[in-house]
Amino acid sequence: MESKTIVHQFEFWCLLGKVGTYIRLFDGYTVLQPQKGNWPFKIFNLQNVDIEKLKKDIIQHKLPRAIAIESNHELNTKLEEHGFIKSSVVEAMSLNISSHMSFKPSANITKVTDEIGLHHFTTIASKAFGYTIDKSSLSNVLQNNSVQLFIGKHKDQYASCGILFLDSKGNSGLHMIGVNHKYRGLGFGKEMTEHLLYNACINNSKTVHLVASKYGAPIYKKYGFTNNGYLNSYKGLF
Repeated sequence: MESKTIVHQFEFWCLLGKVGTYIRLFDGYTVLQPQKGNWPFKIFNLQNVDIEKLKKDIIQHKLPRAIAIESNHELNTKLEEHGFIKSSVVEAMSLNISSHMSFKPSANITKVTDEIGLHHFTTIASKAFGYTIDKSSLSNVLQNNSVQLFIGKHKDQYASCGILFLDSKGNSGLHMIGVNHKYRGLGFGKEMTEHLLYNACINNSKTVHLVASKYGAPIYKKYGFTNNGYLNSYKGLF
């Protein structure tokens, strides 16, 4: 059974690619290839794809080396048989919003509305996640009503970031919640999470999705998020 959270995640990636004009649609998979930076640089939405041809195109530098696929997909085994290495596993999680839930917005967090704010966002996110996020991969998103970027301050310094995405089903997703490593352990990740959840309620979303690392999952479970699958990432290190 296909995870609703992973369907949401793929919709989010597709939107970024379409708005940023760096999406490529192939027979059996989708590719994001921004011109600058290395995020979001990936292959996903794999269906009945020729793995051998996919591998050949990666070796010839026609495609990204990163592949994201649901853990229960039959193609996982074929990828491993063709030499792809599993690089990470994240947990797909969702939360059903009920009327008794209450989340607090933060006065320290502001919505990104211009290039200056976007610069702060990409700087924080690049440091938090360890990959290069160029402004050009997100600049066109600022005019899209379904995506909101946020940045959080601590003592006049930008410390945290996060994205809220409203999908085609009216459900919200929390994406790229990150904290500059200098400010970790001070509660800014939790502050951003609650701010995004508050805005998800403003969206009138009944369900909120996110994907979490093994370190982040226990934190989100405290909010009531439950598991509905796993997303595997592979690299073609040939």
